[in-house]
Amino acid sequence: MNKQMEMGKTMFEVMKMRKNNKQNPFPLRKYYGAMIIGFVFFLGIMAYYSATFRQRRDQAKQEVRLEEESIGANNSATQEKTKTTTQDKKETETTAQMKRTMSESVTYNGTSKLTWPIKGNIILPYSVNSTIYFESLDQYRINKGILIEAKEGDEVKAVRKAKVREIKKSAEYGQTVLMDLGNEYTVLYGQLKDIRVKEGTMVNAGEVIAKVAEPTSYYTLEGTNLYFQMEKDKKSVDPLKYLE
Repeated sequence: MNKQMEMGKTMFEVMKMRKNNKQNPFPLRKYYGAMIIGFVFFLGIMAYYSATFRQRRDQAKQEVRLEEESIGANNSATQEKTKTTTQDKKETETTAQMKRTMSESVTYNGTSKLTWPIKGNIILPYSVNSTIYFESLDQYRINKGILIEAKEGDEVKAVRKAKVREIKKSAEYGQTVLMDLGNEYTVLYGQLKDIRVKEGTMVNAGEVIAKVAEPTSYYTLEGTNLYFQMEKDKKSVDPLKYLE
């Protein structure tokens, strides 16, 4: 009997609590409201730290980029300074060399023999008193020099101690080097490439001055060659009379 009375009392209290909750829902609303406020606050904190992190990351990237640009600029300035210094040094050395060589003189009496600029057969001989046949041009012409058979890339050597007077390009003879032997004797080398000498400088006999180039269109059928011409008092002479 007592147990039944206690159970009835408990059920009555539970029903009373449910009734009170329905009549007074504010405690539950306060609980949910607090949860929502806390969640919003949490999101705000996360957004703040996320924005701060992105800002610091972007700032770090900017600093790295500026540092790289600064290093690049310094390297460029250093390279440019080194390049300028090297160029100035080369120009100074070249100027000094030219001054030394310009003060030197060359002489040639026309009797001592000249060394061959390159070894090879004569493709076209010297001929100014009569014309000879030029196969590539398909015509007869005079020839003020000689064509010496060669291979492309063969080294061309100075025939004697001389001073480089002029370096220029000719449609017929390609890259050419004109040298002064002294006493109004000059020699002209044609069909050249990789020229190693400069105007105004001195060269010694046997010194490599250039390499044989591919022949110009004037001599394609004649084949690869070195054009060699010699003059005395600005008039052509037969080089074979002077070569040893």
